[in-house]
Amino acid sequence: MSALEPDDPCSVGEYRLLSRLGVGGMGRVYLGRSPGGRLVAVKVVHAELLRRPEFRQRFRREVQAARTVSGAFTAPVVDADPDAPRPWLVTSYIAGPSLERAVAERGPFEPGAVLALAAGLAEALVSIHAAHLVHRDLKPSNVLLAEDGPRVIDFGIARSVDAESITGTGHMAGSPGFMSPEQVNGDEVTWASDVFCLGAVLAHAATGANPFGGGPTPALLYRVVHSAPDVDAVTDPVLRALVDDCLVKDPARRPTPREILARIGPYVGETTVALPLAGHWTPGLRPTGTDATPTGAAPAPARPTEVTPPAAVPPATRVEAVGPSAPGAQDVRPAAPDPRGGDRGRRAFLLSGAGAIAALGVGTGFWLNRSATSQETGVTPAPSPSPSTAAPRLPRPVGRWPLDETSGAIARDTAGGHDGTATAVAWQPGGAGAAFDGAGSQIVTDGPVLKTGAGRSFTVAAWVRLAAVPGIFATAVSQESGDASGFYLQYSSEDKGWAFARPGRRAVARTAPAAHVWTHLAGVCDGEARKLLLYVDGVQEAVVEDPDPMPATGAFMIGRASFGGEPRDFFPGAVRDVRAFDRALSPAGIKTLTGRG
Repeated sequence: MSALEPDDPCSVGEYRLLSRLGVGGMGRVYLGRSPGGRLVAVKVVHAELLRRPEFRQRFRREVQAARTVSGAFTAPVVDADPDAPRPWLVTSYIAGPSLERAVAERGPFEPGAVLALAAGLAEALVSIHAAHLVHRDLKPSNVLLAEDGPRVIDFGIARSVDAESITGTGHMAGSPGFMSPEQVNGDEVTWASDVFCLGAVLAHAATGANPFGGGPTPALLYRVVHSAPDVDAVTDPVLRALVDDCLVKDPARRPTPREILARIGPYVGETTVALPLAGHWTPGLRPTGTDATPTGAAPAPARPTEVTPPAAVPPATRVEAVGPSAPGAQDVRPAAPDPRGGDRGRRAFLLSGAGAIAALGVGTGFWLNRSATSQETGVTPAPSPSPSTAAPRLPRPVGRWPLDETSGAIARDTAGGHDGTATAVAWQPGGAGAAFDGAGSQIVTDGPVLKTGAGRSFTVAAWVRLAAVPGIFATAVSQESGDASGFYLQYSSEDKGWAFARPGRRAVARTAPAAHVWTHLAGVCDGEARKLLLYVDGVQEAVVEDPDPMPATGAFMIGRASFGGEPRDFFPGAVRDVRAFDRALSPAGIKTLTGRG
């Protein structure tokens, strides 16, 4: 981060600029503040790109696509103006260093830390791919290490310039060493390309080096296409197998991000993401001036920011070129360290956080692999809640069926009193849910639980496990509406994926489900936006328009649906913890439902 220079604007649109963060092939990036006081990263496009007549339209299309990305491990687009004299883009500000900087300053990460990094990046790719985007430039400088996990930045925006090398004549768009073979060869670039790049990023984090070496760009690109990666320094067998599979030359043989999450989930369950502890600053990176906060002490409250309200009729957006302004004080509070002891060998990521500045690949601070217990003192910190990591409080559901009965024909609703009648259901031992035979098993209430008509928002969620992947539709949760169901949370045999649907409308997850695996499904109907959203294991995988919502005034059903006035689509497998809410839950709320929020 550096001070604004005389030729820098002091504001872009309604965003006041505070300092420079960096510069890239597409534009210069600034730290800014929104009218409401929120810190943001503001990217202003280089003027020379506007000489290409098609650039503005491509930029507009990709900004619109990037707005659809939603996920815990991405930095979403906040605002943009592709029609401004100098187009600009505003994203959420991420306090934390880039992975590139962290590895350069602190060296390679330990295997457990790299696996946790892999989980966060894979989840980010699930969100990006669900928006029908391919990142195309996943590399260490595009991964920021925030205090609560990694963030992938610049998602999708590379598409607006990928076909037109913006780095100059004779240069290839992308980053040599972190490009897939198909990118180098000019072949079709699919979601699998991002997985190859993920493998290279993980190898870099684990070894501190590029798996295809260095040297002149042509030689490096040749090795990406024709040579095996050098990952001998990755000795952990689980991590080594993951990196090897990601770096397979054939795109069809690489794992999907969802498959990556499934295979490494058991290995990262004990990993914690801890925040600053006293004495862990890197001397060369200790913040100074208004950004400094003494370790072990809470920062002083930030001074209120004076914001001039916009005019009643806002003027045309422009980039104001006037003198620099001083950065405002920040209130970046370090949260308490993880109170759980290090005696079980867990490792934590420690971020030298107070005042650490990073956005779009430029920053200070570091993640450091250490025990959650202070190694200097041997003392385990006392528990202290952290507002920045606390899960959001969920609203009370209008219906909740734990399905933890051990016998009987009644499935209790512990929230709203809508008990269901169970038919041919086998209760699993230990309260592990209800087993459905896929032929006639069902749980049906006496009447509706949710209001699903025009303008109504609701959320329905459940843990499901298929006994086998069926060749027909299989519905976990639905609610009747005349001769059909008003909504379906189901497996779609037509699409070979999980789906949240209404008659004629279906939001379908991209990755295929597997048998004998517990999966959390959540369908969200946003009545105001007229959209259906599907979340799989807390990650948004699909969204479709919902212009003609159907009122569902019949029974709420678990284990089947209705079609043509007949029971249909019986579920073959187990279901537990079904919940219904009379509102559209946020992405953070959905993640809380999974127990990972």
